[in-house]
Amino acid sequence: MRKVALIGAGAMGCVLGAHLAKGGADVTLVDPYKEHMDKIAKDGLILNSADNRETVKMKTAYTADDIGVMDYVVLLTKTTYSDAGLQGAKNAIGENTYIGTFQNGLGNPEKIAEYYPKERIFYGCLNLTSRIIAPGEILGNCFADPAIYTGSVVRGEEQRKVGEAFAEALTKGGASCKYTDEIDTYVWQKALLNIMGNATSGIVRLRGGDILSADEYQRLSFMIVEEVCTVAKAKGVQNVTVEKFFEALPAMTAGLSHHWASMAQDILFAKRQTEIKTLNGAIVTFGRELGIPTPVNDTLYCIVRVIEEHYDQQYQESKDEK
Repeated sequence: MRKVALIGAGAMGCVLGAHLAKGGADVTLVDPYKEHMDKIAKDGLILNSADNRETVKMKTAYTADDIGVMDYVVLLTKTTYSDAGLQGAKNAIGENTYIGTFQNGLGNPEKIAEYYPKERIFYGCLNLTSRIIAPGEILGNCFADPAIYTGSVVRGEEQRKVGEAFAEALTKGGASCKYTDEIDTYVWQKALLNIMGNATSGIVRLRGGDILSADEYQRLSFMIVEEVCTVAKAKGVQNVTVEKFFEALPAMTAGLSHHWASMAQDILFAKRQTEIKTLNGAIVTFGRELGIPTPVNDTLYCIVRVIEEHYDQQYQESKDEK
């Protein structure tokens, strides 16, 4: 039984961990959210989906200091905490441990490569929605098939064998996963969905279905996507095009009409730092490096950065003003 540690066991980390555990992996969830970890350790994780409710037993820990060396360590913190997560996981990573990321956005494998050899890095994207309902209980649904794509930075036979074993455990556990050498296409396509929708949803304070039905948003989304696809092509990712993305968009957004984008949740409810730097901000950075103008993504990036730097000063209506 393979040992897997999920570093950052929020909603997404718990969904991934639960499917790995159901597929036969020995899973440890690592997160400083004490009440959540304690409840799972005592009673198991309650996993709700559209048509099922079950309890999945897993180990938990507040840190990775004493969980032992793992076969796989998967980073699923917010990208704003990637450095802290990687540094905190060092005791769980041995010379044969594979380190992966399924975080939002772009540049995540490169971040891991600042700490660990490229030969042991895998990465991918999740076609999942999830949220914590209460400590020890989550709602998680797959919205595509495969639900998960994964691949390796170095594409050798050993990496393929290890990656396919990881994918097999997820598939057996109910979340279909495909290992592929074309992983960059899927990562960029998923990132593009988030780049198009997350910042704008947070700024205009709308759920997915509401914003997608707005005429002016459709015009804006085309401009966002056009910039991203131009940058992707210059980065060598040829299969992510404007035409292909919008053809696939209805399938990618099916069932998301009542879903709050993660960045909208950050901005509207949690009042915390967002992942804008690895989404629209990554396109701005790549564009500057490549000499490609990205004015629409740069504007969205700047607006979100102003919002998240001034939560305390934002206007809130008081009872006297109603």
